[in-house]
Amino acid sequence: MSRQAFESEAIKHGFILDRLDKSGVYVQLITEQAWSIWQAATAAALERAAEEIKKLDKRHWFSKQSDFAEFLVDAIRALKDDK
Repeated sequence: MSRQAFESEAIKHGFILDRLDKSGVYVQLITEQAWSIWQAATAAALERAAEEIKKLDKRHWFSKQSDFAEFLVDAIRALKDDK
């Protein structure tokens, strides 16, 4: 959910990316709202991916691979914390 990925896409669509000092809040309200939406949508997509891996784990994988599935789930969920 990196801000860098958001800003890379936002600049293409004409968003103003100036931020207030230290707080990181965007000067333009519309940019701040887009950033919040980006974060929520990305978190939801990552959680859905993690849940799909868990479903695969239950249906198709053996016990040793189950540890790998949990590793993948943890890795995907950790991406939500990536700033």
